Amino acid sequence: MRLPPAEIRAQWPTPNYTNPTTRGPGVIIVELFTLAIAIVCLVLRLYVRMRIIGKSGLDDWIMVASMFFAIGVSICVILATKFYGWDRHIWDLTLPQMIQGRQISIAIQALFLLSSSLAKVSILVSYLRIAPRDSKFRRLTNLSIILVVLGCVAHFIVLWAQCLPTSSYWDILNNHRDCIPEGPPLLIQSIMTVLTDFIVWVLPLPTFFHARLPFSQRLALIVLFSFGLFVVFAGSLRTYWIYYVIEKTYDPTWEGFNLWIWTALEAHLGVICGCVPWLKSLVTFKKTGGTSSARTGTGGGTGGMGSNMPGGGSKNRVSGKTPGDGYLGSPTDRKFPSRGIHTLTDIDGERSDDDIAMASYDGSHRTSSTAEITPKF
Repeated sequence: MRLPPAEIRAQWPTPNYTNPTTRGPGVIIVELFTLAIAIVCLVLRLYVRMRIIGKSGLDDWIMVASMFFAIGVSICVILATKFYGWDRHIWDLTLPQMIQGRQISIAIQALFLLSSSLAKVSILVSYLRIAPRDSKFRRLTNLSIILVVLGCVAHFIVLWAQCLPTSSYWDILNNHRDCIPEGPPLLIQSIMTVLTDFIVWVLPLPTFFHARLPFSQRLALIVLFSFGLFVVFAGSLRTYWIYYVIEKTYDPTWEGFNLWIWTALEAHLGVICGCVPWLKSLVTFKKTGGTSSARTGTGGGTGGMGSNMPGGGSKNRVSGKTPGDGYLGSPTDRKFPSRGIHTLTDIDGERSDDDIAMASYDGSHRTSSTAEITPKF
């Protein structure tokens, strides 16, 4: 928020510091509601990983860090709305409120950048669980992690170095002579956030498009993947409102109402969409009466990933063989053609939903568990 030209300020109505018109509690309601859902989803994810599957991973704790910064975003937005006038017209703000609002604004931008980036890194790290070694999927996933991390570092540096000294950012009386234009870096950062959101969503699609699954499983994958589009959509609208607040209005506290709603949605949806796929294991666990943890294979407590096996595949519990290129087990094991995802037969003769073989980009196979290959966003 920067002061408009003097001729614009001259047209402002008389300030109302005692009973100003406000936007109401909408931002606070959205913040608290979506934050609560995100926390519940994260807690359930950790329960699945630590109690049902039996082992947490690096991706889980990266998501915890993302949630920590997302909570910071919500706290700052609520404080700014309640105490610093982010729910009223700019002409109804006192000078101290304007300065404090600028201080909390840069804090929110930093917290959001860290939360969004960590959520994407967590999801990408989870992709590495299912990516066969030396596959295109794995290489693209690693490149995406590098892109997200480097982008976060670069934008973080620009955020805090756009004004020298940094205090010039909230010293609105000096007309920001010590600052670069605020709009371009912020818009570039927001566009890059949407772009990487889209990359994270689309990255696993080729693997699952080559899978041959029953309709119900395909439908489940479609539903799970659709959650990732919500993050892309929220990020796109956040980008629009950043542009509008910076370029199209001199009343940023009033028009910023929509910006902070979509900021909250993007931050919290990133956590939610990274946790929702793990909840399938919780549903399966409850349906089987708490016995699904005994059927997660031999992957060292990681849901049957079988990381100790050559090529990352766990052994077929029926035949004792390790699936490889073209291997489908015995005729009773074979459910689907060799290219794609196929299920194996459990020891009791019933199909196990825990073990499936993943088709990589190059057509090779790898046995894993549904808890591990369920797509993350």
